Amino acid sequence: MTTAKTAISLDSALLEQTDRIAKKTGNSRSGVIAIALQKYFHDLEQQEILDKLNQVYEEELNSDVELTEAAKNYFANNIVETESEQW
Repeated sequence: MTTAKTAISLDSALLEQTDRIAKKTGNSRSGVIAIALQKYFHDLEQQEILDKLNQVYEEELNSDVELTEAAKNYFANNIVETESEQW
């Protein structure tokens, strides 16, 4: 993996937290920030997938509801017609 240097500005409290985690985990400050970015990007991708799945299932659910309503109406009309014919 090739690396590139960059300069970023962080709130001092966030930088202190980054340094504490780096010391605790044995990573460098850059390593902690890289891991945090990787996790953030992964979480965004997972949320995007979840949003798409929810949209598909919502559309499927709406389709199922419409199908159920159509079936209920069909059978209700056929039962009414059949009962009317029998009387």
